[in-house]
Amino acid sequence: MKHPIEAVIDKVSLKPNKIQPIIVDFQNGELKDDEAVNMECGLYCDNKVNRQLLALSNGQVVYKGYRPDPDEAPTYTMLAIHNRKTGKVRLVQAERWQVAPVLDKEPKGGKDVDDDKIALLNKQFGSKRVKRRTEQIERMKINVNSVTKQLEETVSNISIERTDLSLPSLHDESVANTNLPECNRNASDVQDVYNINDIVPLAKLETLYDAAKSVLNQEQEGKSKFFMETLKVLRTDDGCTVKIALLLYLEAVAAWLNMPIKDAKKRGIIICSESSDVNDYVIQTYSMRSAQGRQRPNSMRDKGIMHCLILGLTISNFTLDLNLFTTIVKNGAGIKKLGELARFVGAVPTKDNKNVVVLKLPLPPQLALAKKGKKKK
Repeated sequence: MKHPIEAVIDKVSLKPNKIQPIIVDFQNGELKDDEAVNMECGLYCDNKVNRQLLALSNGQVVYKGYRPDPDEAPTYTMLAIHNRKTGKVRLVQAERWQVAPVLDKEPKGGKDVDDDKIALLNKQFGSKRVKRRTEQIERMKINVNSVTKQLEETVSNISIERTDLSLPSLHDESVANTNLPECNRNASDVQDVYNINDIVPLAKLETLYDAAKSVLNQEQEGKSKFFMETLKVLRTDDGCTVKIALLLYLEAVAAWLNMPIKDAKKRGIIICSESSDVNDYVIQTYSMRSAQGRQRPNSMRDKGIMHCLILGLTISNFTLDLNLFTTIVKNGAGIKKLGELARFVGAVPTKDNKNVVVLKLPLPPQLALAKKGKKKK
């Protein structure tokens, strides 16, 4: 074991205003002893930033670094120069400069450029783990220009209707006012109070006529109690094809309203297997477009239920059993809710049974759609 060398500090040299002996640190690496003899260095002044610049080269790679600010250094770095003959030591202030390899072409600065520099140095001087991680990060990077070009090619043939760009607010009064079809309060016959074609266009309804004739002559399975009881009555009614078509439309609207919203957002939803035209019309009529896909706010649900109430009244000769009606419109539509919406369409409960509503003349005074406010705690 070597014995410690005893020496006496003879002199301390501190010259912060001048260039001191420089200890060079290589970024992401170190200089091997056998390579030190091949290094050439020079000290320059970078007029652009007004700082001292140290440049080194081994003939292949150029390294450079700027002089650190001496005011920011918390301590002094000292070199101990020992005189073996006299046994005295002289302490000389030194500076630590960090140098980094210079790229062939200096690009403009920026975060992306700095990241690329760091990645290059990591691959050249980093450990195996650092190199592997750097390569993984580079493979995960996305070429923005390539993705942009692909998106432009994808959407180039898509046409957008201007009307689709403006979405009504879910709290807009105009949305509530579109819930009901036009009501003829001056009608002399109860059949003229509502025009069914304001709810389902005649062209859409006609696509259900063949299915209505088929339903009339075949046994039905998996249908609601309302559907089966109504169909039983309609089979004894002359010219019932239109009413059965209305019943099929009512069933499609109810199926859409009963469907969970997570399923309603899926593509290719089938709620009316008898007519694809009616299928698409129901989805578009009783939902709203939004940034998150099609939504069914309360206004759209109320609209669908009130349309079903009007259709149910029309099919049932303007007398509707709400208890039976709940077997086809289930989701979020209890007796109380149906009774409130029935009053909006002009139907009133009978004296004998408040759960049976009837549409008759003269119509009761028109009700205003009440705005729902926040509940008071």
